[in-house]
Amino acid sequence: MFLISLILIYKPYQNALQKVLSEAYMPQIELKTMKYLVGRIHITNYLYFTKEELDAKGTRHNKPVYITIRYKDCLIYKVFIDNGSALNVLPKHMLKEMFVDNSHIKPSTMMVRMYDGLSRQVIGTLEIKLYMGLQVFLVTL
Repeated sequence: MFLISLILIYKPYQNALQKVLSEAYMPQIELKTMKYLVGRIHITNYLYFTKEELDAKGTRHNKPVYITIRYKDCLIYKVFIDNGSALNVLPKHMLKEMFVDNSHIKPSTMMVRMYDGLSRQVIGTLEIKLYMGLQVFLVTL
């Protein structure tokens, strides 16, 4: 993402990229394929759906999205997806089911305001690799 930002902003980087592309052998690629490849680079670590995976309303709905993910050998069903959320939350009981070693949890001083209006301290943060199909996502919980 950082590299793409540099290329988009600074002319010297644009010139360097143009030089590499003009001197390198590149087979003919259709515009549709190129857009797909660039999009895949740009959206690393984001969840998205193809047109075939969406229903007739597409993304124009307000229904919650739930998926199944895998952590090591543990399948986790009904994971709620909220791309607009500022915080990824994992219920404490799931740590036991996932067999997460508590030594991997880093202390945190963060406070979270819950739906009931009360504030609660976060137990800690945890970085884990989640598998969705063939994709691997590094997620901070």
